[in-house]
Amino acid sequence: MRAVIYCRVSKDKRDRASVQQQEEEARLAAAAMGWTLHERVFVDNDVSASRHARKSRQEHGELLDLIRSRDIDVLILWESSRGDRTLTRWSALLDLCRDLGVKIHVVDHRRTYDLNVPRDWKTMADEGVNNAYASEETRERILRDVRANAMKGRPHGKLPYGYTRTYDERGVFVAQIEQPEQADVVRECARRVGAGESLYSIAQDLNSRGVPAPRGGKWLPNQVKRLTTQPRYIGQRVHQGVVIGDALWPGIIDEATFAECVRRMSDPRRHTVRDRSLKYLLTGILKCGACGAKCRVIKNRGYHAYSCYEKFCVSVRTTHVEDFVTDMVIARLEQPDVLAGIAARSDQVAADRGDDADELQGRLDGFYAQAAEGKISPAGLAAIEARLLPQIAEARRAAQAAPLPRLIRDVAGPDARQRWEALDLGRQREIIDKLVELRVATTVRGTRFSFHRLGESRWRGDERTWAEHWAAEGI
Repeated sequence: MRAVIYCRVSKDKRDRASVQQQEEEARLAAAAMGWTLHERVFVDNDVSASRHARKSRQEHGELLDLIRSRDIDVLILWESSRGDRTLTRWSALLDLCRDLGVKIHVVDHRRTYDLNVPRDWKTMADEGVNNAYASEETRERILRDVRANAMKGRPHGKLPYGYTRTYDERGVFVAQIEQPEQADVVRECARRVGAGESLYSIAQDLNSRGVPAPRGGKWLPNQVKRLTTQPRYIGQRVHQGVVIGDALWPGIIDEATFAECVRRMSDPRRHTVRDRSLKYLLTGILKCGACGAKCRVIKNRGYHAYSCYEKFCVSVRTTHVEDFVTDMVIARLEQPDVLAGIAARSDQVAADRGDDADELQGRLDGFYAQAAEGKISPAGLAAIEARLLPQIAEARRAAQAAPLPRLIRDVAGPDARQRWEALDLGRQREIIDKLVELRVATTVRGTRFSFHRLGESRWRGDERTWAEHWAAEGI
């Protein structure tokens, strides 16, 4: 008779035999029975057969194709659970073997089962039920262990960037501690994110310095974000997305810096300027005064110019507008009352959004009262909640946003120009975008650049445009 061997093992420590041991014992069984073995042994190593498996069993699928080809008479398994741990798939395998007259030999049972014999079929069907039940028990045991470890603050899963783990001589976990070089990178990222630097510019800087990324390859903005907003980095244990207590390992980031990073990343007013090259100061920040489209850099008559993306309404040399805007921003940062003014306007915006949230909540409370009196149906109340609750949540987030970016606080003051020139392009762009809404007017043919073309620009939070300020000052 023609026989084929299938071996499988998962990561579960209760698996009692390696695929090599399974194959050896299967070969001995085939030799004892006088069977001719198929030249290929089908092996799925380190792959679960439960319904919770994340990886597919490629060799198992090819084994089924071989059975369907009618080239074998016996399937050899070390034990029945090697074939499958899900009842439906095991049942399908039994039906396939019964229909094609393929027997199943289980080495652990020292027996060959003919599925056309009712008692043999029932025995194998019962094995499938038992194996599926054992799989569910195993999962429950693992989940209990994970929950217990989480409640104790112990780590679980992959080693997070910034840490290393120590083990005793028996290989038992002892502690999770800082990995010095990686921990310094985490602290640097947190400091820079908290200071207002863009995720992209931080990632680019780390790549240019040759700092290894967490999983190899290049640093990505989302990796920087994860390092600065995950509670594990302040020594908190998270289970199923919820902080459940203190962790056994030390934090890397101080709580104040972490809180500022979280506030900044969750601020609904935060937006990302679509500049992937970071070659020009105002790409995506400067907007066309005619159509409102963002401006990008193109080559115009031999020089680089900002031009509106959609209709090409405007064109202005990059050097002209960048030099003027830089001088305006630095002059703004050098003003003695700049921080107080910016903070006051930000506080007012936050207060206004808080009032909006309170007003919306009051409206919702009124609808709740009407529903309690039977004036609004449950379906109607659900529709009202679906509309108002997201608005309330957004207003609350806006009211809690950090009012003043640390990057601006660090640069503002009498020496603003010197500190400005020490910044990289990404952080200069961040400051400009936080301080000013830039508009450039259409080109007047035959005239040189005039700063009045930027008159429709305004400082964020200021009701007056630059042109109105200049007129008041007689400029």
